Amino acid sequence: MAATDPRTTILNGISTNLAAITKDDGVAIATVLHLWRGGPEPLKYLFYDEDYDVVVSYGDPRSRSDRNIQDVPVHYLMSYPVSVTTVDKPLAGALVCTASMMQYKVTYALRAAVAAFAQSAVGVSPAYTLKITSDDAVMKRVGGLTIYETKHTLEYETDYA
Repeated sequence: MAATDPRTTILNGISTNLAAITKDDGVAIATVLHLWRGGPEPLKYLFYDEDYDVVVSYGDPRSRSDRNIQDVPVHYLMSYPVSVTTVDKPLAGALVCTASMMQYKVTYALRAAVAAFAQSAVGVSPAYTLKITSDDAVMKRVGGLTIYETKHTLEYETDYA
């Protein structure tokens, strides 16, 4: 059994390895909140009252079985959704954080972060491999906010031998 569950491994790896994301000016560092999906906090509160620029939420896993060769036992691949949410943030009539630009920056930083811890350290049991399998972006208007959200699906494969 793993010391921590895969979702915690993913959260720790991304939050540790996520490079400093800058706001539109390229200098000021954006504030990033990492949380488990389904929290009670409304988005407007997180972005405007707490002043976060990016919210990264970690969802519950989905699994699928894989059995390529008859003699090999069934193997389960786990998919973990990681959603990145941003909104346009104006200050004195000018945008200091453009939602679409922040999505672009975070997507590339997330890819680099996952690459940094995609393989477990040598000798760690169980060994794991992690990769991003899909990115799905959507823009929606909810309660007076224009929300940009990208759902990244990470596949976590474990060697249970």
